[in-house]
Amino acid sequence: MRLTQRVFWDLAVYMVGLGVVVGVVFPPFAVWLGVPAQTAGRPLFVTACLVAGVLVGGLSYAVCRVVVGGRLSLLSARLRTVADGITQASRTGDWSQSTSQRIDVDSDDPLGQTARAFNSLLDSLEDGEHFRALVRNASDVITVVDRAGVITYQTPSVGWVLGHPPGALIGTAVHDLLHPEDLPGFRARLAEVAAGSEHTACPGARMRHRNGTWRWTETVVANLLTDPAVNGLVLTTRDVGDRRELEEQLRAQAFHDPLTGLPNRALFMERLRAAEAGERDGVPAAVLFLDLDNLKTTNDDIGHDAGDALLQVVARRIGGVLRPGDTLARLAGDEFAVLLVGESGVTQAPRVAERVLSVLEEPVVVVDRAVRTSVSLGIATSDTAAASGIGLLRAADIAMYVAKTSGKGRCEVFAPSHHAAQLDRERLQADLYHALDRQELVLYYQPIVDLASGDVRGYEALLRWEHPDRGLIPPAQFIALAEESGLIVPIGRWVLHEAARQAGVWQGADGGGPRVSVNVSVRQFQHAGLVADVADALRSSGLSPARLTLEITESLLVRDTVGTTVKLQAIKDLGVRLALDDFGTGYSSLSYLRRFPIDVLKIDKSFVDGVASSTEDRAVVGAIVQLGRTLDLDLVAEGIESGDELAALELLGVQYGQGYHLGRPAPTATGRPVDRRRPASAGAALRVAPAPRSGRPDELPRPAAGG
Repeated sequence: MRLTQRVFWDLAVYMVGLGVVVGVVFPPFAVWLGVPAQTAGRPLFVTACLVAGVLVGGLSYAVCRVVVGGRLSLLSARLRTVADGITQASRTGDWSQSTSQRIDVDSDDPLGQTARAFNSLLDSLEDGEHFRALVRNASDVITVVDRAGVITYQTPSVGWVLGHPPGALIGTAVHDLLHPEDLPGFRARLAEVAAGSEHTACPGARMRHRNGTWRWTETVVANLLTDPAVNGLVLTTRDVGDRRELEEQLRAQAFHDPLTGLPNRALFMERLRAAEAGERDGVPAAVLFLDLDNLKTTNDDIGHDAGDALLQVVARRIGGVLRPGDTLARLAGDEFAVLLVGESGVTQAPRVAERVLSVLEEPVVVVDRAVRTSVSLGIATSDTAAASGIGLLRAADIAMYVAKTSGKGRCEVFAPSHHAAQLDRERLQADLYHALDRQELVLYYQPIVDLASGDVRGYEALLRWEHPDRGLIPPAQFIALAEESGLIVPIGRWVLHEAARQAGVWQGADGGGPRVSVNVSVRQFQHAGLVADVADALRSSGLSPARLTLEITESLLVRDTVGTTVKLQAIKDLGVRLALDDFGTGYSSLSYLRRFPIDVLKIDKSFVDGVASSTEDRAVVGAIVQLGRTLDLDLVAEGIESGDELAALELLGVQYGQGYHLGRPAPTATGRPVDRRRPASAGAALRVAPAPRSGRPDELPRPAAGG
């Protein structure tokens, strides 16, 4: 402003001086133009010339003041606005008000050039504002610190990242924002960059928010200490809290079971590998492998949601008897494992197993129902597993299998003999894959006898395996392997066709002959092709459907009631009879007998064993007989091994029976008939082909009332 006033003052003096010079010079000039010297020399003329010169100078000054002064005032005002905006922006960091309107350029004189230079300045400011706006509105916080870590500049984004107003942290140490656990690494990285290292990222660090919470951040550091415009270390900080939370969630999903919240197999194996590595340093370990008994039956009985609730309760109970440092994991559907590390853990492993078995004895209330559950449990220590050359988890798994096959609901400690037995079992399973193709499977037939007359009324087909090296293998040793591997389906199909073929050979021209009973496993029954397999076996053998009986277990009736009913009815529609095997030992329910089209009840051997000596067993068998009569069902007693048992069963009114006392299972090779078995006979093994006695035992006769 003072510069402008000085310019106009000088201009005024110049103009007035110019007018005085013009007034002084004009009289002689007038003489030269022809004005008489006497007139030009008069004081009045000279004074008039001076006044005219001053007036012309003043008028020129006024014109310049108006024209030039206006343009200079506009330029001055615009410059003042820009200067004030820059001053404000330097204090607040907000450069949005640091520019002004441009000046129209209508000449190429110095004033026009000045206006053009002003407009160029505005262009430069706006270009810088574009960059500053990007920085100002970026989600990352840009901080400039000196060598000591003192903040000299910070973008407004610190507000929404750490909650501090812009400029509030200037002059404070950036290290004060760091979590104590993260500070050493952060400080070391800043020192490295200040010493000349390349741009680098600091490790993830927690920074304190204004509200006192900690926010996970990542910071990239650049060294601009030698840049005069910056003169500091530039820290670009990003909030990564959401990303870390997502990473933690993904890690939890990857390493934890979503149902129970326990570590899953992946995390357990990671900790197990660490424990096994510690064994080399003399730190022993032990593993408990737990398998929940009969979970599938529970799921089928009360539903999978209730089964899941049961697993959650089981997990809590097991976890409640463990030490804080022990690892409990859910490996699969009904499989859990516990890792115990250290000498005390190995020593306490049997006691921990006892506590687990004890805590699971209490019923679990699920969906207003009390459910009893148990586990089969195997224990293995690092010493015993190493002695067999196998891992801890495998050793514990083998021990658990021994416990399960030995009665369930119990504990077994791994021994090297268990591993040898497991290897033998695996070799047997491998051989089983080829047994069907190599025609090593055979059927033995055990007679079903009319207890009143002693006549053979039918045969039950029993599977045997003639192993080329091991000899004759009973089904108890390989049926479970077939179930586990899924081989039971093709094997069961072969049994069905072979039994139907043999019964077709026995069948007379009139369609008569002994019946043949074939056991159907749960897995085979659940196979979609069962009904088609039965129909194909009847068609290819020519066997009358009434001559074929399929034996199913009670456990099948509690699974998928609607689907089971449909399949059983489809089998009945073929004309095939249905028998309920091992009746009385499982989930016996009168509702099953009402809902399902059962023709025969087979009384389990456990009741037959005591029927001659136990009042309770005799009462149970008597009740089953009355039930059979009421529902018009045939009754077959299994496992008759003495004349006393036979006599007691006849007295109770049981129609049919089978067992070693009446006839041992035997293969068939000829068509000769089998001798009738006499009560109290030794029951020698059948050595000829099963065949009907003379006559026509077309139908199993019903006992007389009260018989």
